[in-house]
This record gives sequence, C-alpha cells and structure tokens, in this order.
Amino acid sequence: LSRYRDTLGQRAKTDRHDAGLIARYLAHEGARLRPFSLPPRAVTELRALLRRRATLVRCLGRMRQSMEELPGFARQVRAVTERIQALIKRLEQRIAALIGTSGWGDPYRRILKVEGIGALTAAGLCATFHRAAFGRADAFIAFLGLDVTVRQSGTQRGRGALSKKGDAEMRRLLYNAAMAASRSSTWQPFYQRMLQRGFSRTQALVALARKLARIAFSLMKNASDYVPKQHENACART
Repeated sequence: LSRYRDTLGQRAKTDRHDAGLIARYLAHEGARLRPFSLPPRAVTELRALLRRRATLVRCLGRMRQSMEELPGFARQVRAVTERIQALIKRLEQRIAALIGTSGWGDPYRRILKVEGIGALTAAGLCATFHRAAFGRADAFIAFLGLDVTVRQSGTQRGRGALSKKGDAEMRRLLYNAAMAASRSSTWQPFYQRMLQRGFSRTQALVALARKLARIAFSLMKNASDYVPKQHENACART
C-alpha cells in the first residue's frame, strides 16, 4: 500500500487518506487478492531455528577470522568456540525433535535419500512444503525464490535473474546441497553439462539446487520414495 500511494502521488498520510487509499486499492485489485493464512506453528518454529543457527554459524566464522592472528587469546577463543558449537548442536537437536513431533518424519526420511541433501536442508524443505497448499512444483520453486524473472519489452530481452523472494536461508541451504550433489555420481553429469553449455559455476549450481527442490516437492506431494538414477537428459530449465 505504501508503494501504491507513491504511484498515485499522494503526499499526505493521515487516517482519512489511508482509508481512502485502501478503499481505492480494493476497488481495483480486490478481485485478484487472496486471503492470507497463518503458517502452522511447527513451520514458524522450525524456520526460526534454522535462521538462528545460521546466525550463530556466521558469528563463529567472523570471530575466527577476526581473532586468528591475534596472539595471546587462543585459549579464550577456543572456549568461546566450543560454547557456540555446543549451542549450534543444541539447535540441531531441537530441529530434529521438531520434525518428529510435527509428524513430518516420513517425508523427511524420503528427502534425506536424495544425494546432497542433508538434515537441515531436508527439515527446511519439509517446513516450506507445509507452509501452504502448493498445487505444483513451479509454485513451490517460486515460493523459495528460485524462479527466474522475465524482462522483455518489444525486441528487447533482458537478462533473467532469480526473483529471490522468500526465505534466503532456504536458498543458501539448497545451494550448499547442490555443491555436495554436484560431486555425486548421480548429479555430476547434469552439473558438467550445465558448465559445457556455458553456464557459470554459480548458475550451474543454482540449476541443480532448483532440480533438487523439485524432486523433494515431488517426493512429498506424491508420498513416493526416491530412486537414484543418472540424469543424463534432465532439462536445464527446471
């Protein structure tokens, strides 16, 4: 609504003006709006735990880089490092326990069988899947922010880029999963083929991360088991 106000050139902001702005917005866009649904409590809690863990990991890395060349503090740094690592492990245990109590054990175990996907990524994918009723994989990918934006006007074709909407931590976990998967016998051919087609290393890994997310969605949507195979003909666009 704030951006909508800017497009209308409305300078004043009072309760009366805001009420008129909301009424105008609903009159023009109300038919296209969808009701917002609160996420399940387990989804909110798990995503918060993943973000807190990521914060601790970043802090640990920064502290090590900052203190590694400073003499005389090795013992204190080691003590703080051990405390932070213990806290990270405690968060991971909390995440694992939440998976069990939320009833996501079966899809969680199915996703873990996919090459490259570890416990944290599998937990995050389960939480994302249960955030909303996704009708198809494209909606799931878009919710993760791994969809490619399209910028075209006449004969101009802008360079596509990731929308990066949604949870940045999930994209980071999927990217790390893609790095691990690219070294596996199942996904290495796909990764190498992307490089041969002129994709950069980052672009190839993003394409692989998107593929892993699609497979995870299919496993959860269809309640099916993962069957490893060579993806020689996997479509790069997915």
